[in-house]
Amino acid sequence: MAVPELAATSPFCPLPAPRPLPRLFGVGVVVLSLACMGMMVRQAEKAAGLVAGKGTLTVERCEQHREGGHGRSASRLQTLCFGSFRADNGRVVRDGSALRGWYVTGEKVRVYREGYGYHPVGLRYFWGGLAFFFAGLAGVAVGVMTTVVGYRVRTIAEGRAAWAVLRRTSVAPYVTWLFRTAGAGTAVCVLLLLVSP
Repeated sequence: MAVPELAATSPFCPLPAPRPLPRLFGVGVVVLSLACMGMMVRQAEKAAGLVAGKGTLTVERCEQHREGGHGRSASRLQTLCFGSFRADNGRVVRDGSALRGWYVTGEKVRVYREGYGYHPVGLRYFWGGLAFFFAGLAGVAVGVMTTVVGYRVRTIAEGRAAWAVLRRTSVAPYVTWLFRTAGAGTAVCVLLLLVSP
């Protein structure tokens, strides 16, 4: 159900004052989206190989394990491959290292070591991290829009009304730019993700 005051987008109909709670929600969405974007940039950087602890994991065997938990999560299978890890500097060699995913026996996988886990290095993972970065940019745009308009958009009609209100502000070109950049960036990254080896 549309919010009645949002439907009144005519310049001759005065809109009620924006509410503070949706504005706080919008600020929270912006902050959370920016934090997620920062994490995704860091993950993409690591996936590109710009991280310490890089090396090669030679796969010896792969197994499927049932994840712990109760209910539906207990029925989920997780594939782990085990092998020997050799650091690029040649100093660190670890047998029995585990890597999530399914790989061919004997395959040499470029990885980086973080904590007790190993994560793959490659263009597919780089583009995946950047795709989530641009999706976070869309979250920033939604948060800014909610903060400026003062209403949470739940339906298409409310979205149109919110855009009509937003267009009357000086922030409108920036929000439009954020949405366009987020859409184009996500599309390009997903396309490159699909064609990357």
